[in-house]
Amino acid sequence: MADISQKVFSVRHGQEERHTQELAERLQLPYADLTAYPFAEDVFNIVPFEQIIEKKIIPFLRVSNTVKIGVVDPRDPAVINYLQTLSKSENIKFTLVLISKTSFYYGINIYNQAKAKEKEDQKQQGESLKDEGTLSDRIKNLSDVAKTAAAVNTTKIFDVLMVGAIRTLASDIHLEPRESDFMVRYRIDGILQNVVSLPNGNYHGLISRLKFLAKLKLDKSDEPQDGRFSITIEGQRIDLRVATMPSAYGEAVVIRILGHDRSMQKLDNLGFRPEAVSIIRQAISRPHGMILNSGPTGSGKTTTMYAILLEIRKPGIKIITLEDPIEYRIEEVEQSQIDPEGNYTFAEGLRGALRADPDVIMVGEIRDSETAQIGIQAALTGHLLLSTIHANSAPAVFPRLLDIGVKPFLLSGSLNLVMAQRLIRLICDQCREEYQPPEPIWLELKHSLLPLKDRLSAGLMKQLEQPAKLFRGHGCLKCNQTGFAGRQAIVETLVPNNEIDSLVARQASQSEFAQAATRQGMITMEQDGLIKVLEGRTTVDEVWRVTRDY
Repeated sequence: MADISQKVFSVRHGQEERHTQELAERLQLPYADLTAYPFAEDVFNIVPFEQIIEKKIIPFLRVSNTVKIGVVDPRDPAVINYLQTLSKSENIKFTLVLISKTSFYYGINIYNQAKAKEKEDQKQQGESLKDEGTLSDRIKNLSDVAKTAAAVNTTKIFDVLMVGAIRTLASDIHLEPRESDFMVRYRIDGILQNVVSLPNGNYHGLISRLKFLAKLKLDKSDEPQDGRFSITIEGQRIDLRVATMPSAYGEAVVIRILGHDRSMQKLDNLGFRPEAVSIIRQAISRPHGMILNSGPTGSGKTTTMYAILLEIRKPGIKIITLEDPIEYRIEEVEQSQIDPEGNYTFAEGLRGALRADPDVIMVGEIRDSETAQIGIQAALTGHLLLSTIHANSAPAVFPRLLDIGVKPFLLSGSLNLVMAQRLIRLICDQCREEYQPPEPIWLELKHSLLPLKDRLSAGLMKQLEQPAKLFRGHGCLKCNQTGFAGRQAIVETLVPNNEIDSLVARQASQSEFAQAATRQGMITMEQDGLIKVLEGRTTVDEVWRVTRDY
């Protein structure tokens, strides 16, 4: 009887599919039989489940922003109107494909199975993180991470790596496949450090879990992908940004760790000199104008921008930010996520923000002439605008703006403050020791700081005049044998004056802007760093590492 029933079902299903295919031809629509179709998990969150049931529609294939969606009744106005509205709101192009009711119910079954699997994975993740306290007790340094990761099964490796990253204050986790294993590295205080190499057998399970949590395409490994998700560890909500990239031995992954409480800092806690903080506060106290902070990726620009926003945030001021990505959430600030692929650029977002009656606008980065021109116009028309730009120094910001096409006459009077910064590592307080540097190093340090002799404290001047004595870290478990623990910013601040404006007008060279800044009395990042060397906070080599490479 079972065989006869199966044959009857097959005949009826075949008739249903033929009738559906004939209808598709009359309606001039594509047709698909979704029974046994290999649905990809990335399609299941495109349409809410209640709408799938109500409208009898089911997405089954996504390529970029184009989605093929199975429709049982494409002549239903409610279905067409809903898909048109969803298309506009989500920037998705739908291709309607006629399907049978059997195909629809098959898709629903697959959808339910996927949702059940997602709940089970989330349950396992929660149960896996229940022993987080135990992991936190076991993991104190990189050596502990390596030992623990090598001893646990595949499902626990992610938890170990995350707890280890939080405990060692890592900003990024790098997973790098090799021929016979894969290397885990942490970026700590801006420097990549090897953590542990693990067998390749663990890698595929780890990558699959990460891609599932970040809602990436599980069946795509030959193209870069980006996603994000959040977890809670040690009472902190941690936002994770996941980026994958094809490599010679498989997909390489970088996990960016965002949104820890420790990342949101006040202006006074960034390591800036009191004089620099005073200049910044004076610039942001003005009701309009532009403040630009420059430096390479990873130099702390965004952290400084957030600190400024915390400084100026108050009930009577409306602040809008345009970011890519939104790294940290700030209460009472409207934060907008830029989406270049969806044609929502910084320039487009800035136009929209100006129509929303803001007092302060923060633009994550000025990348092109259009964004710069609109930003300057905003600064000239009663708004305070904060942004960042890639330039090697504060004086280099002006040639950079001119190079991307900003008109010289717009710059004059629009800039309140130009900054540049780097992050330097601080000497570990557990293995700190005094030493006498080589004479050439000491003489070069003195030569760099002597122009500031009238601005240095009496204590620092006395140090310069005495026999050389500096500090360094010799390496310990706390600092993972590096001699450094933590970072602070070094900064140079430049307030445009008449001389700077005249150089802008004739589009002078970067060296001319640098000379004008020196005449104005700007303390360079190198000099700021060397002051911190005398104060015993960092080393000469560390300062020169970050200031002389650019």
